[in-house]
Amino acid sequence: MASPIKNSDQGGKRPGQKYKSLLVWQYLLKMTDEDHAVSSKAIQEHLKEYGITADRHSIARDIEALQDLFCRDFYAYADEVDDDVRLNYEITLDKKLHGYKIANRPYAFEEIRLLAECVNASKFLTPGQAENLKAVVANLCSEEQQKELNINVFVVDKSATANSNVMPTILKLQEAIKAKQKVKFQYMTHSVERKPSPTPRGHGKEYVLNPFQLLMNEGNYYLLAYNEAKSSMRTYRIDRMRSVVVQDDARIGEEAFVALDMRTYAKRNFSMFDGETYRVTMRFTKDMIDPVVERFGKDGNALYRLDDKGHFLVSADVGISNAFYGWICSFRKKATIISPAEVVEGMKSFLKDIETRYE
Repeated sequence: MASPIKNSDQGGKRPGQKYKSLLVWQYLLKMTDEDHAVSSKAIQEHLKEYGITADRHSIARDIEALQDLFCRDFYAYADEVDDDVRLNYEITLDKKLHGYKIANRPYAFEEIRLLAECVNASKFLTPGQAENLKAVVANLCSEEQQKELNINVFVVDKSATANSNVMPTILKLQEAIKAKQKVKFQYMTHSVERKPSPTPRGHGKEYVLNPFQLLMNEGNYYLLAYNEAKSSMRTYRIDRMRSVVVQDDARIGEEAFVALDMRTYAKRNFSMFDGETYRVTMRFTKDMIDPVVERFGKDGNALYRLDDKGHFLVSADVGISNAFYGWICSFRKKATIISPAEVVEGMKSFLKDIETRYE
């Protein structure tokens, strides 16, 4: 095979020699990790593909030079170099594996695996976009590690978007947020009466909003924006946006955004907390502690205490809605609302309304 590297060397050097160290480094990155090594012979064969000849001694010198570069003492002012800008690779000769390997990288493989699974779990990415991003992440690993990345964790109840414009939409929204300008877009919805594919809400109505923050919940991206017509902050699913355009007009709503308690807002809008707030005390059987803690958390908002041998009480600030009452019903006889009286009466009314549907 003809060498892909042109002979532009001067001074009598053999073709491609000035690229040799870089090619050795790329080969080590691709073929080795903590558990896999390559021999000098394998490196020689790789270099031959580029028309470069090398003996094991010159390869050893290249690797030694690379290790010197990555070594802390290489820097003249090592103590003044921040850890986050160091190369932080380590090349070793593994006698058991009979070859050279990259024993340490700036990142752990488990961190890369987590990134790949985050991509896999993201609902706002199309399957094609997810595969492309996973390929980018995989390039940080050796070939053997890439095989492990391809063993995906099965994501329960994942419904990937069919909107391939999500990534460009996110970039436009970030641009508008940074420039503090308004955005205009159409918001898509499904309809029983019309064809099942998404159609613009409000017969093609264009929304003009004031963007402040991007949010993520359960694999979906949202825009937090000030809605002038509603005089309040609202959230919008990014994968349901079409034809997003950054406007020249400056955004408004700064005071509403600054006054927003993001933690409380997120709880109320991304769970059952979307109604008038009450301090609610509930009684559960002890075996229900895990789903209750997952719902209300362990921060200062929720107070847990034993009631008797088989039950516990929890008091928490809850936005009262039909979703909350439905959540309580999911526990059947294992959950009871204790107080306040208004919420107890609301639960009774909720159950009575359901009962009338089956009379």
